[in-house]
Amino acid sequence: MADQILRAVAAAGGIRMVAVETTVSTRYACRRHGLSYLTTTLLGRAMAGGLLLASSMKTPRARVSLRIQCQGPLRGLTVDAGRDGGVRGYVAVPDLELALAPGGQFDLARAVGRGHLQITRDEGIGDPLQSTVDLVSGGIGDDLAAYLFHSEQTPSAVFVGERMTRKGIRCSGGVLVQVLPKAASEPALVDLLERECAAVEGFSRQLETHQGNMAALLQSLFGALDPQPLAAPQPVRFHCRCTASRCRAALQLLGIQELEAMIAQDGGAEMTCHFCAEVYRFSATDLQEVIHGLSASAVKPQ
Repeated sequence: MADQILRAVAAAGGIRMVAVETTVSTRYACRRHGLSYLTTTLLGRAMAGGLLLASSMKTPRARVSLRIQCQGPLRGLTVDAGRDGGVRGYVAVPDLELALAPGGQFDLARAVGRGHLQITRDEGIGDPLQSTVDLVSGGIGDDLAAYLFHSEQTPSAVFVGERMTRKGIRCSGGVLVQVLPKAASEPALVDLLERECAAVEGFSRQLETHQGNMAALLQSLFGALDPQPLAAPQPVRFHCRCTASRCRAALQLLGIQELEAMIAQDGGAEMTCHFCAEVYRFSATDLQEVIHGLSASAVKPQ
């Protein structure tokens, strides 16, 4: 069943809702990066969070970068999510595993520790907008809600979760609910949203129950607010934009002297994409072609 994201409004248009499922994308990331149960959980939540934030962007090519820098053993993670439904990401220590916290839950707070959440919004036009907030819990959801409150001054709640078994991830995803700016000054609506969010129990269980049907998930969680989908669900997938040509362009930045040294010492070059772990190999002949191109550019008449 394919991943999807659904946008909706509720409470007569005063509340915005977005629900996203990232189960397939999280499984793919787990395989590509060799993730542990713990890091699969964290990256899955972060990818869901990135897609939720990107859902409000205005242009088709808009993207959101979510980066956590932390003092815990995780050391950090990075996610790149697009308005088009594409998402990719990686963690600094993919095989990290810790003893479970009391209650049998993953000890996300210990894995992350103290640190910062940095969000960069890039509409593809003009300068990107960047904001940084202190981490609240390391569980991703509370941290994103804190970012939204500080950056947009809009009452928001973010739910992220998953169901994990010994065989791996069963489901992963998230929900964003927030009072729209035009209604943010209405205390009754803000109070209603707070009450409804506080009443949510077993988010991950409900996410699993409604896999493949984000409209049903929103109805189950917030039926009293009468959520109304704005359009059909949009497909979501793990998609990396790395290519061999981009890697070749990066090699050009090294310059002729460095490329010649790589040929002499290593007989070629190898580049690994952080986001998807794809390995690109360039032979000595490939590097000679890059050098030839740089030399030709250097002597080209102005």
